[in-house]
Amino acid sequence: MAKNRFNSLDLNLLKTLLVLSQELNMRKASTRLNVSQPAISQALQKLRHHFDDELFVKVRSGLEPTRFTLDLVQRISPYMDGLAQAVNGIDEFDPRAVNQSVTIIVATIAELSLAGRLYERVKELAPNLRLEFASWGEDALQQIIKGKSCIAIGNENKNYKEVYGQKLLDIEGVLIARKDHSLIGERIDIEQLAQAEIASFVIPGWNDNRVIVADVLAQHNIDVQVKVRSTLIYPIINIVRRSDAITAHSNIFPFADFPDLAPIKMKVDKVYSGGSIYAHYHVKDRENPLVNWLVDLISKELKQQVSDNQCLLS
Repeated sequence: MAKNRFNSLDLNLLKTLLVLSQELNMRKASTRLNVSQPAISQALQKLRHHFDDELFVKVRSGLEPTRFTLDLVQRISPYMDGLAQAVNGIDEFDPRAVNQSVTIIVATIAELSLAGRLYERVKELAPNLRLEFASWGEDALQQIIKGKSCIAIGNENKNYKEVYGQKLLDIEGVLIARKDHSLIGERIDIEQLAQAEIASFVIPGWNDNRVIVADVLAQHNIDVQVKVRSTLIYPIINIVRRSDAITAHSNIFPFADFPDLAPIKMKVDKVYSGGSIYAHYHVKDRENPLVNWLVDLISKELKQQVSDNQCLLS
């Protein structure tokens, strides 16, 4: 049986062999590898013993490779180059090279703002990346732990140590009504919201049993009528467009996509805080280049939506 030279070979010795074959000089090889000349000599002795060949002979100009060395270097060079590229490129991420599906769970607050914008950017930058969107449910973070979802976009959640939460941005609460609603136009006093009809969307695990804007207004002794609640955003939007009901959203709402809706402007600076938006993903993916790239892209798109709304909301 032929001797298995590979299993007992230190791959660092092959690196030394390649550099020596290129430099044909012990001093230059030691400088390039950042080791001493005796270390190069010792490595060469190990290589000679391992391959049972002289490998290099001394000549007036330095070293000259044997026929065995020339053949070996020709054979292993492509593999060593590929190994170097793989190791050196481990931190280099090229989105155009990605060819896979990614599931992203999105809470109701971010659905309208994110899906279309993210799709357009991914199509441009990573054309072979396939997006699968899912609605935020009570088990959203468990889906990440089970590996069924890659990222979940929603409110902060500290219940699972296996899930890392990265804050993307703070948002401000905004009340929304149809454009010809009596509350649209001039800035209004907060008291004018008394008895307003509220259509509220629900984010499971966050506001299941409360309507935040109603709670906030109650602190100002203002009662409102909560007429409808839904975990789906489109029914709420449709109701607001067709009735006197108003809804509470935030400054990431894509007003440009709904020209028949408008923000209710208040004389007070802020009726309520919209909280913060977080990207959640498994702790093992904190250094995952695809996850980091997607989270950065999501953050940029949400912040751009805030910027797009700035003139309308000021």
